[in-house]
Amino acid sequence: MPVRSGKIKIKRYRTGRNKIGLLLLILLLSITLLWFFLRKKPDLKLPSFLTPSLTREDMAADSRVITLPGSRFFALQLGAFSDVESAKALAASYQNRGAAGYIYEKDSFRVLAAAYDSRESAQAVQQQLSQNHGVDAYLFPIDRTEITLRLSGQKAQLNALSDAFDLCSQLTISLSQISQSLDQGTMAMEEALTALSSQQETIRALNARLLSLFKKEKHEAVTRLSSLLQETDQCLAQAAKASSSTKLGSAIKYSQLSLICGLESYVLSLTP
Repeated sequence: MPVRSGKIKIKRYRTGRNKIGLLLLILLLSITLLWFFLRKKPDLKLPSFLTPSLTREDMAADSRVITLPGSRFFALQLGAFSDVESAKALAASYQNRGAAGYIYEKDSFRVLAAAYDSRESAQAVQQQLSQNHGVDAYLFPIDRTEITLRLSGQKAQLNALSDAFDLCSQLTISLSQISQSLDQGTMAMEEALTALSSQQETIRALNARLLSLFKKEKHEAVTRLSSLLQETDQCLAQAAKASSSTKLGSAIKYSQLSLICGLESYVLSLTP
């Protein structure tokens, strides 16, 4: 069957202009959406200890008496030397055995093993060291006199300073309890590390609060206390790197003694 040839009709569509129009529409929509989101920026309020939100009551003027109560700890002294190098050598030899090996300089360089808040607790450990390990330790008291400060400032500032005093006093006790629990085997290393981490969070939060509230006024009582909190945090951070429960116990005892002696120096610096 023959196929008849005919004219092929070609209908032309203006596809180029349609594509350009579509692209322009997409671009216009994109610009509109971008403008909308830029105009409606989300208001993100992130909590920060460095910029505390203060109410009018917090900023109100206040004046009060703040007291850092006195204390007495009984340290176990392993030796006393006239030169620091001999003290360092003895301290290092005991640190691997679970003692603090803290060097306390007062009249001489005293090497301290640990500190306890009661004479009975210190004597019990002193007896164990003598009977079980052949270590003779001398009971050495560390006294801190009570100091009372009359301060004026914003209510939030005085609250923070009072909280810092309370925290330091509590830490000297809680660190002793953690180290004793490790020595007695009633607390696992993981539990002790968790407890230390919690203490560090509290220390850092309170120190950040102090620095923020007193950033415009430089008070000796605040700057020295802030430095003491920072030193304690660094000691605990170092303790957290311990590879065994024995070394962890040693580092915690060291941190506690460092804080006890640091508080003693702090009080002396503010005493007329």
